[in-house]
Amino acid sequence: MVFQRIHPMNQPDPTELFRTLVAAGENVYLTGAGGTGKSYEIRRLIAADPERFSVTASTGIAALNVGGLTLHRWSGMMLGPRPEESNAAYLAQLMKDKRRSVRAGFDRIQACKTLILDEVSMLNGRTMDFLDYLCQKIRRDNRPFGGIQMIVTGDFLQLPPVKKDPAIPYDWAFLSPSWKTAGFHVIQLNRVRRQEDPAFIHALSNFRRGNVTGAHAALLKSRVARFPDASITRLFTHNRMVDKWNNCRLETLEGNRKEFEAELTGDENQQEFLIKNLLTPHCLALKPGAQVMFTVNSVEGGFVNGQTGLVRDFKPGVIQVESNQRTIAVEPFTWKFDSRDPRSATFTQFPLRLAWSMTIHKAQGLTLDSAFIDVRAAREPGQAYVALSRVRSLAGLHLKDWFSGIFVSRAAIDFYNTQAH
Repeated sequence: MVFQRIHPMNQPDPTELFRTLVAAGENVYLTGAGGTGKSYEIRRLIAADPERFSVTASTGIAALNVGGLTLHRWSGMMLGPRPEESNAAYLAQLMKDKRRSVRAGFDRIQACKTLILDEVSMLNGRTMDFLDYLCQKIRRDNRPFGGIQMIVTGDFLQLPPVKKDPAIPYDWAFLSPSWKTAGFHVIQLNRVRRQEDPAFIHALSNFRRGNVTGAHAALLKSRVARFPDASITRLFTHNRMVDKWNNCRLETLEGNRKEFEAELTGDENQQEFLIKNLLTPHCLALKPGAQVMFTVNSVEGGFVNGQTGLVRDFKPGVIQVESNQRTIAVEPFTWKFDSRDPRSATFTQFPLRLAWSMTIHKAQGLTLDSAFIDVRAAREPGQAYVALSRVRSLAGLHLKDWFSGIFVSRAAIDFYNTQAH
């Protein structure tokens, strides 16, 4: 039987319902707009029973944010089947593969109780279907996903799966046969916690669905800033724009440039993954006065991911950063490719990055006090919304220019509209 259980958007306490369904072993899709607490709920689950959950995400950046592996790496599927390749043919190929990473993935599938998959909007349906097939075959269990409880999170009105041909539609996970047979309970979080201004929250809610008209459009349009303060973090669509602006701002500062190289250990492929996906750069170039952003949460250090400050001085093994009217002694931090594997690669670096600019993709999951946003080149559905929804307040939002239109997915809107019934 193919079905999907959808819970009304106005049900009284979606977080309690989510927790109840998870405890009961049900498959759940936890969704909601940016800043509604999806990540908080997932972290809470993991902290309460870390042995129960296998933690994955659709992309490297998202996986590092939740302290897990990419779904491809976790499952051992590697790149996954080609579009024209059958599930059976690709599995036969994997079965002949002697690499330890493939075998380890199969072992994880066999032992898994509950799988958490974050940022599902960026996972294509073809991969979702192969995961379902792979789990059934490895576990010799014909139930959806081989009987593994699935908890998926994300927002289909944010970043979509990658596609190479602009002429073909997006292969959303929710359109896949495996999504339908899994019978996901769809729980939508509605209370926005990142912003407090009701007018701004409503404007962002409409923007998320592509409705930029009337008073909400006027409110956002009022934030166009032709000549913003150069210190405001800029969000761009492309890496080349980010690098150009950061280098330009760094060169305007007096003083000697200092470069800090990350220390890497372990498997070279895992090292490359960390270098590519961490917010913290492999080579961190700084000067006194450089605007930086913290890239981890540290209770001991008194700073959080996304907080900004200014470099004041360099001491042996310490970078002194002024933030929130106090000086913080920042020490190196070590990331692991797999927090549960003592043999996995490590990346040790000061948890900082230049904060004059970053890409919208790398800003996903962050909360910013202010940002100068250029989305004129945004062509992916939800990309502009991701950028605008990072900012805490309307006063902190600065737009490069007003846009002629924004891109949203009709299929994703239709998916969410079914929840109104």
